[in-house]
Amino acid sequence: MLRDRRLWLITIAVFLLLITVFDRNNLLDRWKLKQQIRELERQRTYYLEKIAEDSTLIERLKNDAFLEQYAREHYLMKRRGEQIYIVPEK
Repeated sequence: MLRDRRLWLITIAVFLLLITVFDRNNLLDRWKLKQQIRELERQRTYYLEKIAEDSTLIERLKNDAFLEQYAREHYLMKRRGEQIYIVPEK
């Protein structure tokens, strides 16, 4: 009876070892792939949000008044003969 029990335990241990480490679709590789999928989905969400923001900005830049304001704020552009004073933020 004890021998049968040991045989079953050894068989189960070998089987678990095979499916967790040595199998072509082992559990360790599946876990790593699932982690990669989660990370790629997070990146996909980030880039989709970024694309939406950039698309909105592109649409707004088609308006000449906004284009001038954007150029003045982000690229410190000015009209001829105009002086700009930059006030540092606290």
